[in-house]
Amino acid sequence: MHPSERIEILQQHIENSIENLFKNRKPDGLYQPMAHLLRSGGKRIRPILLLLSAEAVGGDFNTCLPAAVAIELLHTFTLVHDDIMDHDNMRRGQPTVHVQWDEPTAILAGDGLVTLAYQILLKTEHPKLISVTKLFTEGLLILCEGQALDKIFENQKSVTMDEYMDMIHKKTAKLLEVTCVMGSILGNGNATEIESLKQFAQELGIAFQIQDDLLDLISEETVFGKPRGSDLIQKKQTYLTIHFNQNATSAQKESYHRLSQKKHLSEEDIQAVQLLFKETGTLQNTQNVITQGVDRAIFNLSKLNTGEPRDILKSLAMRIRDRVM
Repeated sequence: MHPSERIEILQQHIENSIENLFKNRKPDGLYQPMAHLLRSGGKRIRPILLLLSAEAVGGDFNTCLPAAVAIELLHTFTLVHDDIMDHDNMRRGQPTVHVQWDEPTAILAGDGLVTLAYQILLKTEHPKLISVTKLFTEGLLILCEGQALDKIFENQKSVTMDEYMDMIHKKTAKLLEVTCVMGSILGNGNATEIESLKQFAQELGIAFQIQDDLLDLISEETVFGKPRGSDLIQKKQTYLTIHFNQNATSAQKESYHRLSQKKHLSEEDIQAVQLLFKETGTLQNTQNVITQGVDRAIFNLSKLNTGEPRDILKSLAMRIRDRVM
């Protein structure tokens, strides 16, 4: 079976489970906002990674489906609250929850999503469910730490690359790590297999976030699902801004500072920032770091037994690397 076919099959199982989850739930004032982003699309990368991790160590994806859905609910919870914190109006090409309804409703929807995630996770039948739940909980707390650092950095004049890497490990890579480790535990993997998938997820998660930083600047809104340049407007410290500040001349920094102070960026402004980042080698360096990170992630898969699930994990990592820009 071609990797894309298997991914589509797993994705459909996840979609069906999510849709069934919200059938006949009342009140609508809670569950419609909770389901809003889930029904707005999304590639379901995290639940697919969990199911493939289980299969890669010889497990049955059916026994892991509740855990996979729980991961997607947890991820969606973070998006709902992130959009409030970042004042984003669009997500996946749709109005964000706090725009479609209001902020109190969005906060409640996020709370409901994380609670429902635990309820679904606890339906998993496995002797190591307590260990998996502890892992899930630890991951959620570390993810919150990463989000806090992201907000703190917005008000710092400078952030080191080490500080940034620590932040994205907590904010993005940790959830992918928890995802793959949960899958490998539920699939009854051995210590070597679990560690291999953990390292795979860490490298992939860091590359994924750096690529998000890049796509925010160079992707079309119709592809990325939110306005281009939103990180610049929100004064976020990203891989690109840190690399730029480390390598730019005083004149280049002054030009960038003038652009970054604007409340709204025109197409010409974004092109000017792109040119500055190109001149300093930031765009090329960022792309190189993404490619190298995905390559390291794929290397860790070589420690697993050969087979279709491992090949599909490799294919999925490459698809993430090659997201449309």
